Amino acid sequence: MNLWEGTKRGVSRAGTAVRGGSGMQHSDPEFNEQEQRFQNLERRAMRLLHETKGYRSSIADMTASQLELADNLSSFLMDIQRPQDYQAAYRQAATNISQSAQPQFNEIYTRTVMQPMAQYCGYIPEFQKAIKKRKQLADDLERARRALSKEQSKAQEDPMAIERAEQDVQYAEDAYNTLNRTLIAEIPKLINSRVYVTDPSFEAFVKTQLQFFSDSLQNMSSVQQRLPPMGGTGDDRVLDERVENVMSQIRSLNICTLNV
Repeated sequence: MNLWEGTKRGVSRAGTAVRGGSGMQHSDPEFNEQEQRFQNLERRAMRLLHETKGYRSSIADMTASQLELADNLSSFLMDIQRPQDYQAAYRQAATNISQSAQPQFNEIYTRTVMQPMAQYCGYIPEFQKAIKKRKQLADDLERARRALSKEQSKAQEDPMAIERAEQDVQYAEDAYNTLNRTLIAEIPKLINSRVYVTDPSFEAFVKTQLQFFSDSLQNMSSVQQRLPPMGGTGDDRVLDERVENVMSQIRSLNICTLNV
């Protein structure tokens, strides 16, 4: 992407200007508007990048937790019974999702969603540096103008000194104006170009999400086939009664009534 190379060249040309800063800055409504737009873009772009990273991590955490739960469930019951068919199927499905579906999602998501967004956000620091450089050049220009005014106000004017001061003002003004015009022209280009990044990236996000959950569902369907048939609210009531019966047996154990 070479859209903003002009900004870099503008910063490079301006870098030879007089150094230093007085804290003063030119008031330019057109630039101020673009700077405000840039700051809004920066805040939203970095938040979006953070959220895309967070989503990728959440998928990885979910699949890892799912597999860990399946392994721990098998270990928890291993010494008293063989795993039920659906329990073994769940463990195998969780393994497949963790070892196949999630890595595939991670690879495609990183390449089609994360990397384009990170690349776009990578240009933001270039503009930040250019805006900072503009401030420095504005200060240089103010300082050069004050030096010229000082020479011109002396009782005995020195034509050579005045000429040098005028040249310094012209040089500082050219450097400042070059970078200022570049920023005013190219900040809107950076802002508008986000559409060409987010549109295909969001499409890829939806497609990779659909593929991941489709693969996960396909793996989990083998578990569903091994589950006892569901009979509605009646089955729920039977399960509740079975669990409550076990809990009551545990509560009746002597150790549970000692209040130690």
